[in-house]
Amino acid sequence: MIPRSPNRNASAYDHHWEDIPNSGPVQKWFGGVILPLFLIGYGIACIVARHAEMGDQGHRLELTGPRAFAYGIAAGSMGTFLHCHYFWGNIYHLSAYAVIGKIISLMAFIGGLGYLIVQVGVFGRP
Repeated sequence: MIPRSPNRNASAYDHHWEDIPNSGPVQKWFGGVILPLFLIGYGIACIVARHAEMGDQGHRLELTGPRAFAYGIAAGSMGTFLHCHYFWGNIYHLSAYAVIGKIISLMAFIGGLGYLIVQVGVFGRP
């Protein structure tokens, strides 16, 4: 049996992705604004065009229709997660909203990626 630490208080920041992120302008603006904008922009482009491509030159997978839509949702929600973690997580009095935003974006990511895995992995290539 593992002994419990007497000074251990469970909190909302027990997991790494729920932990307070590294603070500083580079982490806040690159990890919380620039990278999420790229991911959210790519997700919106996939949703609007209903077309996405993933892989390298030798192994390319083209997604169309609802599969591209799900991929766009997954990419956009990943960007939203990073924004909530690195930008809002660095603002102390708004960190509770960061946790809520991360939970919602993870649910969207799991939904989009789960749909994509079932459609491509179970039902075959698009």
